[in-house]
Amino acid sequence: MEKWCRENCHKPKAEFFKELNAKLRGYYNYYGVKGNYESLGDFYYWTKGVLHRIFNRRSQRKSIIWTGLYALIEAFHLQRPRICHDF
Repeated sequence: MEKWCRENCHKPKAEFFKELNAKLRGYYNYYGVKGNYESLGDFYYWTKGVLHRIFNRRSQRKSIIWTGLYALIEAFHLQRPRICHDF
């Protein structure tokens, strides 16, 4: 995920978050089995940290703070973890 974010952080934010949400949906569909929600939550939390680091690399100064990141997550509806399979 971190490598993909580094390679694609130059894209417009709308396109970036659209592709990121597709990646997160795929991850949740594959690993979203009963009893694995905590691990999915950890991955979601780690992804937010990666986004914070990546967006701060886009300029010479710190360009985004946590409240700004949370506003982006709300605006672009970052996929939250969910259980997809009951087996």
